[in-house]
Amino acid sequence: MTFRILSKALFCLALGLVFAFPSNSQSGPYPIVARTVSGNVFPIAIYRNIPVDQLNKLLIDSFSEFNFSLRAAKKDADGVMEFEFSYPVDRDGTSGSVIFKFKVDGTVVNRKCMNCFLRMGRLQDEKEIGKLSWMAQYELSSRLYPDIDRSYLAIKNKSQAYLDRQHGFDYRNIWDGERNRFAYGNVYVGIKLPDLKREISRALTDSGFILLRDSNSVVDATDSTLTFSFPIDSGKPEGAVYAIQFANQFDVGGLCYPCEAMQMYDPHQTLPPLGLSAMSGRLTLASRFESGLDRAYDQIKASTERYLRPRTQFVRPPKLAPLGTPRPRIMPVPPT
Repeated sequence: MTFRILSKALFCLALGLVFAFPSNSQSGPYPIVARTVSGNVFPIAIYRNIPVDQLNKLLIDSFSEFNFSLRAAKKDADGVMEFEFSYPVDRDGTSGSVIFKFKVDGTVVNRKCMNCFLRMGRLQDEKEIGKLSWMAQYELSSRLYPDIDRSYLAIKNKSQAYLDRQHGFDYRNIWDGERNRFAYGNVYVGIKLPDLKREISRALTDSGFILLRDSNSVVDATDSTLTFSFPIDSGKPEGAVYAIQFANQFDVGGLCYPCEAMQMYDPHQTLPPLGLSAMSGRLTLASRFESGLDRAYDQIKASTERYLRPRTQFVRPPKLAPLGTPRPRIMPVPPT
């Protein structure tokens, strides 16, 4: 009977995961490198009365200052000037490069800009970059985007005399700091996966959770899930289902490089049916669950923080709806 109840709870958890996070968080992983670097219908800047050769040199010099190397600067069939730069990347032990392109178009008279429009650039090989290891992508991202931002700032500072004042220099920094693939996950390096699981399991079981199973206990599992129950009645295992999902890559020594841990939890899950003796436990379940989870994450932080990926901080999952609250109804979109 207990097995059937827990199995049903696990099934309900799987159905409810899509609702487990608020709308302002992602349910899937971020592409590590693919941030908003794409063309825009509006130019970054409009230039007037600057010689074309001077503008071209200014643009090339600005990117060259920040680790970009010019590959080509040429006009396309429509007379639009296209700049192509390479940027160094470690392709998991092999030196390589990624390509960044941007364009300048507009009206040129006697080799001088009447209206020249500087367009936002874009990376050319994001799919290939996505095949790199996660740590190689993290490392590239932390260098590439700050250097793009610094290059555009240099262009802005050097070209003030020729900018259209009304339009200004319409550029927002791409780099907004380190972020993990999952917004509310923690990413670890330099620890063996079984040791990481043991620390997280100990923190949760010390805080009142019961470990139900490890979906894949292999030491180098690329993915696995630790599933727990938080009892409604302290004397029985039936309760709310809570899980930690892992996605992992490893270095040659078998250490996490990295291992990503994120919560999988549905606050609207269907809870096991209760007998009369468990009614009082049900009334305090939501507050006990949150209190236990807070204690667990305090312990997880204390025991694992030193293994976090460089330049990142320990992240706690956001507070969701109280456990056991009804699932919000999805209102149908009225016909138009």
